[in-house]
Amino acid sequence: MKKRTFAIISAALSLVLLLSLCACGTQKNTDIAAESYRGESDYSADAYNGFAAFDREAAEYDAAPMAAAKTAATGSGDSGESLPEIDPEKIIYSGDATLETESFEDTVEAVRRLIADCGGFVESSSLSGSNYYSARLRTASFTLRVPSGKFTEIMSSFSGFGNVPYSHTYTENISARYYDTAARLTAYETQEQRLLQMMEQAETVSDLVTIEDRLTELRYQIESLKSTLNRWDRQVSYSSISLEIREVREYTPEAELSFGEQLVRSLRQGWTNAAAFCKAALLWLLEALPVFVLLVVLVLIARVLIRRRIKKRRASKAGTVENKAE
Repeated sequence: MKKRTFAIISAALSLVLLLSLCACGTQKNTDIAAESYRGESDYSADAYNGFAAFDREAAEYDAAPMAAAKTAATGSGDSGESLPEIDPEKIIYSGDATLETESFEDTVEAVRRLIADCGGFVESSSLSGSNYYSARLRTASFTLRVPSGKFTEIMSSFSGFGNVPYSHTYTENISARYYDTAARLTAYETQEQRLLQMMEQAETVSDLVTIEDRLTELRYQIESLKSTLNRWDRQVSYSSISLEIREVREYTPEAELSFGEQLVRSLRQGWTNAAAFCKAALLWLLEALPVFVLLVVLVLIARVLIRRRIKKRRASKAGTVENKAE
């Protein structure tokens, strides 16, 4: 019994000793691997600590201006101060309008003059149709860019040039997005300066390459944010108006017509269009009459020349036959 107990205790002690040796070997291999990783890493300890500190400061800096920008955009703050003298709201105004006129050329010229006088410009324009006497009346489409301060005045002034059967305005408040983007741009520019300072202090090639990679990515983000802010500034400063000018013989009535009145109006409009078509066809025939006369004269001359040539050929053949007969 004693021998068996002694054997069990000896086996247990041997197992404990074996496990201790394995644990020491594993810890030693782990230490060696850690030393090898630190030796092969691209970052030195100082560079890693510098990047970590840089990221923490950038995050703290990023939060402050964004909060301030949101406060400025909403007009609320802890101090209860009023908004600045310059309106911080970033609002994009746009509108659509249809203008009917009986004096097409005068209306188009008046609209161009109005836009030029208010400091705006015509971004694009197109003209379709022929003239007043054609069955298809003329239309002009404009994309106008006007100062935002003149937007409401210009939209209301269209009614002075003719009938406005359709008009609609749109507003989009981009203040929150604008100031968030501006704050992010400021934070990225600060990070760019910090990276430039770290580049000057870099001691190894690996640190320099890493900083350059991050700097390239950061500059791409900065340019993208600047492009977005510039586009928003243009849209906020100059509102967009889509204007369609239609030439009509009779203005669209403002009141809604009954079905019978619509039938009468459609019949009357049909006779008006038919009369306009006949007038246009007659004018076209009169304009093309000289061409038709010239074509008839040319055909007659060609016919006479062809007949003379045929007669000469026949006379030539007859003389040849007589000579052979003799």
